[in-house]
Amino acid sequence: MRVMKLSRRAAVASAMAGVATAALPAGAQDLQPGKPITIVAPFGPGTTNDIIARLMAQDMTVTLGQSVIVVNRRGATGNIGADYVAKSRPDGHTLVIASLSNILNQATGNATANLINNFTPVSFAGGVLYSMFVPNDLPAKNVAELVELARKQPGKLNFSGFVGGVPQFLGEMLNRAAKINTVMVPYKSTTDALSDLLTNRIQIWFTPVASGVPVQNAKQARMLAVTGEKRAAVLPDIPTFKELGYPDIIADVSFYLMAAKGTPRPIVDKLYRAADKALQSPKVLESFRVQGIEDKRGGPAELGAYLVRELARWGEIVKLSATKPS
Repeated sequence: MRVMKLSRRAAVASAMAGVATAALPAGAQDLQPGKPITIVAPFGPGTTNDIIARLMAQDMTVTLGQSVIVVNRRGATGNIGADYVAKSRPDGHTLVIASLSNILNQATGNATANLINNFTPVSFAGGVLYSMFVPNDLPAKNVAELVELARKQPGKLNFSGFVGGVPQFLGEMLNRAAKINTVMVPYKSTTDALSDLLTNRIQIWFTPVASGVPVQNAKQARMLAVTGEKRAAVLPDIPTFKELGYPDIIADVSFYLMAAKGTPRPIVDKLYRAADKALQSPKVLESFRVQGIEDKRGGPAELGAYLVRELARWGEIVKLSATKPS
């Protein structure tokens, strides 16, 4: 009879659940003492993800009383590292420090793990704005002059980017908003394009403020604007696109810690408290200030809402990217 079949299935499911529970360590609602916590940075050494993770790991080690280490698993614009964590055991011992790149991977259909379905939000971990540079010898001292120059020379000015990356979409957003036609030259990363900017092979360089600060301070090139709702704390004299009349050119690149889906809430809360404490450390805050990293904090609920909101926003931007500016 059908009732018997359902009962047997229920019994099997119950037995399997019992086996799975028995396989978990006794302290499944807490971190395992003595076992290191690994933060996976999905980009290479020296990138902003990596820098933030290593700064936080030092303080979190002290707070949690167990080692927090950083491992770089780079490749596929952050997919490889994120996928590794999504498939890890949901015990809080493996985290990823993700960013807008992971949101763009999902918005463009290139993600191998879903940020909503395969992860548990833990904590924000700072943020950066993007900046726009031009060569010193380009006859454009501000954004208005750059737009005027681009309108006089449609298709002649180039901007650096990489397919599916933040700079690509920023260049396309500027094209649409200013009704200009600049052309993307693909690079493997934003830093790879710097030498070509300095020799005027490209005329527009989009890069995180953290990467642009040394260039601006050394006067190697000219920063014209940043992509935040407000100006970067480290460069208060540089205007935002928004205040210059381009309110849609906003790229708030938040960094955040995520654990595998199913990580118990007590563990998530413990990790969040340690991460939030690290972000308030004077040493971390000073490093952030010097390197142009913004102080951004928040817990699992705030991070979850941010991911839903930004996935929707960038999904719309990706759709528009196929549309030529009128």
